[in-house]
Amino acid sequence: MYDVKQFDPKEWASPPLDAAIIDRPGVGKILMGRGAVNQKGPEATFLAALHAIRGAGKKLPVNFVFVAEGEEEIGSTHFTQVVRQPEVLEALKKTIGVYMPFASQDLDGTVTTFYGAKGVIELELVSSGAKWGRGPVKDVHSSNKARLDSPAWHLVEALATLVSPDGNAPAIDGLADKARPLSDAEKKMIANAAKRLNEANVMKSMGVQHWVHDVSFEESLQLLVSRPTVNIEGLVAGYTGPGGKTILPGRAVAKMDLRLVPDMKATEAAAALKAHLAKHGFGDIEVNVTGGYDPTTTPMDALISRAEKAVYNRAGIDPIEMPRLAGSWPGYVFTGEPLKMPASHFGLGHGNGAHAPDEYYLIESANPKVCGMDGAALSHVEYLYELAATK
Repeated sequence: MYDVKQFDPKEWASPPLDAAIIDRPGVGKILMGRGAVNQKGPEATFLAALHAIRGAGKKLPVNFVFVAEGEEEIGSTHFTQVVRQPEVLEALKKTIGVYMPFASQDLDGTVTTFYGAKGVIELELVSSGAKWGRGPVKDVHSSNKARLDSPAWHLVEALATLVSPDGNAPAIDGLADKARPLSDAEKKMIANAAKRLNEANVMKSMGVQHWVHDVSFEESLQLLVSRPTVNIEGLVAGYTGPGGKTILPGRAVAKMDLRLVPDMKATEAAAALKAHLAKHGFGDIEVNVTGGYDPTTTPMDALISRAEKAVYNRAGIDPIEMPRLAGSWPGYVFTGEPLKMPASHFGLGHGNGAHAPDEYYLIESANPKVCGMDGAALSHVEYLYELAATK
């Protein structure tokens, strides 16, 4: 995971590809740039830890199989081809688990551990006069709306069938039939997390004042980890520049993502979406899946999970535990068939702003409770030695 999302330089306080070192009051020295925390900073820190072990004249305490790919942000379309190469698969079968470097600390030093992640599919829905057979095949003067159908309104109508009237609950037929409900242990984990996390700070970080339906903080966390989602990333049709332009667009596009929970499958979710559109009279709308992958789950008592917690505890940190990350990563290639391995994220250190302007990774910390890059690298060293010692 060393690729990055698109960016608009005008939205950044520092050019996103300059990787400038900036002093941020109350935080410390940060490296600002696209991909700083997701995922270049943590990966560079992990590699620095390996160099430090070698530089000290020590032997690595564990053996490694390195697997890397640069297409995560477009759905890791080819990752299975890499992992399932016979020599790679054979090497992975000898390992105890998979871990990805991570910057786990908040600005107050707290750490949250996740025992899995949601899956995702990313796609475009395209409504066109050419495919629909109604409305114009190209942009025409808007006065013709009186006598022509609109591909843009056709798309809006289709989108409205995918969710509940308030837009919050998925309504795609069959989408969530296999969604696994939260277990009692997971609900207890979430209840404990709700007591320890600061709801006001969480809201402030996202610039929001309400959860859906004004639910409690605990219920919002339950929804976050257990509910599949149908999200509109962007809507594009016709003219979007300055001022107006009186046209009737011949084509409209919705960029979307669907988040998946265990035991849902990315391929099944895409099939359910296509079947739903056809059933509701929108079979002409193109569904172009650009990428995606299944959810992941790792047992709390897995060796890598126990080693992770031991390192955090030695650092005086009692990690907050959550059943899964609401975001996604292509860990399913390890946790699913044929490997069925545990997989997790690990690493002290801090960063913020993934996929957003002014993304940063902490280099030198102003808060002794939060590790800079040196401390984060040391946490990886300690984790590797803990893995070697854990039975």
